[in-house]
Amino acid sequence: MKKGTKWLWELLSVVCIAIISVPLYFVIINSFKTKSEAADMNLALPGKWNIVENIKEVFASANIPQAFWNTTVITFVSVLLIIILCSISAFVIQRRDTRLTKIITQILIIGLILPMMIITTYYVVDFFDLVRTYSGVILLFIAGNFPFVTYLYISFMHGIPRDLDEAAVIDGAGRYRLFFGIIFPLLLPVNASVLILTSMNIWNDFTIPFYFLNSADNYTLSLLIYFFFGQKAADWNLVFTTILIVSLPVILLYLFLQRYIVAGMTSGAVKS
Repeated sequence: MKKGTKWLWELLSVVCIAIISVPLYFVIINSFKTKSEAADMNLALPGKWNIVENIKEVFASANIPQAFWNTTVITFVSVLLIIILCSISAFVIQRRDTRLTKIITQILIIGLILPMMIITTYYVVDFFDLVRTYSGVILLFIAGNFPFVTYLYISFMHGIPRDLDEAAVIDGAGRYRLFFGIIFPLLLPVNASVLILTSMNIWNDFTIPFYFLNSADNYTLSLLIYFFFGQKAADWNLVFTTILIVSLPVILLYLFLQRYIVAGMTSGAVKS
């Protein structure tokens, strides 16, 4: 790579980091401020560090424990089922070269392209009496993430030789032992990628909970921020503190598993 091109890419990287870092810094630093200081909307350090008081007031005025529980249950169950169902589906599709699997592949492509139609989806979910239930929302998150995640698994499984399947079958392994005992442990990098990507997507999603969990007892954290902002629009310090509390679990998960993301998303791209 030429020196000028290298400097250009480095400059572009710095700009991208700044675009991402400045808003994050803005939220964090203003969550430490008092109400009057946060109202100035600047990047200056707080004159008085008020984070403990802000957290206490947020927990006193917003039902964070219930919203946190709702979000955790929905995210955990959705991600677990996405990993299991998508990995099994991808294994079958990648290992079988039949007309049916080719049709399924084309359907997955359509699923990647077409957006979710809220009105139609609402009528379908309401028909099965799943509106305002965890089950309905979890099924929608699985359906929404299924095409993309399945393609990730298919791409990764191209790098797993079929000789392993044949050796396992010769040794007497059944289909379930073959997948869960031999193939699934090899999917650790892509599992970590799916875990982070889908967790962030589901944890921060606003649209599906807004339309399908529209009751106070079922509020997720994203809905809590929305309605909390409506009540505390003048208290920017509390709004930023709420955003920080809601975002912290996903940020910690990302920092813990970030090294697996690139490996999981690119491993299958360089193997046949």
